Amino acid sequence: MRLAKLAVGACSLLLAACIGPVQSRDPRSALDAQLAENSEQHGIPAQAVLVLHNGQVVYRNQTGLADVETSRAARPDDIYAAYSVAKLFVSTLILELADQHRLELDQPASRYVAGLPPAWRDIRIDQLLSHASGLPDFFDGADGPFPPTRDDVFLTLGDRPLVFAPGSEQRYTQTNYLVLQAVLEALHGAPYREIVRTRITEPLGMENTSLGLSHAPRDRLVSPYRGDNGRIVRDRMIAWQDYSIAHAELFTTPEDLGTFLTAVARGRYARPETLTRAWQPSRLLNGELTSFASGWDYAEADGFREVGHDGGVKVRVRLLFRGDDLSDHHVIVYLTNGTRDGVWTRRLVESVQRIVLRSAVADVD
Repeated sequence: MRLAKLAVGACSLLLAACIGPVQSRDPRSALDAQLAENSEQHGIPAQAVLVLHNGQVVYRNQTGLADVETSRAARPDDIYAAYSVAKLFVSTLILELADQHRLELDQPASRYVAGLPPAWRDIRIDQLLSHASGLPDFFDGADGPFPPTRDDVFLTLGDRPLVFAPGSEQRYTQTNYLVLQAVLEALHGAPYREIVRTRITEPLGMENTSLGLSHAPRDRLVSPYRGDNGRIVRDRMIAWQDYSIAHAELFTTPEDLGTFLTAVARGRYARPETLTRAWQPSRLLNGELTSFASGWDYAEADGFREVGHDGGVKVRVRLLFRGDDLSDHHVIVYLTNGTRDGVWTRRLVESVQRIVLRSAVADVD
């Protein structure tokens, strides 16, 4: 027994050495201070942060102004635009179908969707998920006008050459998720919004999550901002068409995102062994690894595997676990309505993550 305790203590000290000094078992005051520092350093009007450990709240706070012009303070029930975090709904639903053997990730999307452009018909599901498809993007950074329907997008892009041979490079492309959306609709026999309602938001009680700006409660939305020469200015909302709900148009709260990520980790959509197998970077034809793992961004640090997604430079979510053990996991949700300096959201999440993991080491010790 004494040897076992010594071994546990040694492991704890080793992990602590990797991630920094052990802090208090209660990280709340340190996290409060970190949020204040982030707000000051990066000029964040409003931010909301949620940390969960195995579904239990470790930390929750919001700071700042939801609307600068009216000086409205951020509230716990505020709703944030989560942008490309929307893609995690698609990726999760695809992995659920793979786990049910209703699709195969290494098969072309054209096996499940009729009428794709001829040049696209050999592009595989896993290549779409990992942004290694070579598809041209319908979004060039401007706010439209966009083709009125998804079929029009496919028709418009179908005659263009692929940007690269499928599997040879990685390039983040919104079009990938329009094709995956079509796959989901074909296999479920329902519109994408209905699939999300019946498979995700309604069963999980995510009552504060909307797909599409027109479906979000305007009185609870935080106002968007961006940096301009060192000052905060109002940001524009892109006039997406409704088909963009699969890759961009997600409006939600920290609690709803935490509920979703916890459900994923607990195997509600795909078994943990399926997830941990799928959450591996894809290998390109030149041998390099992608930064995506079945649609989730992927990294490893301090003995943890990290999967999640960003919402541009405003939002990021992350699920942390060791090895293949999803039974013990942390979820971090970091939402903002903009920053003065355009800091990448990875830095914001990692500022919180360091404190959380130090506290976890203290608990083990």
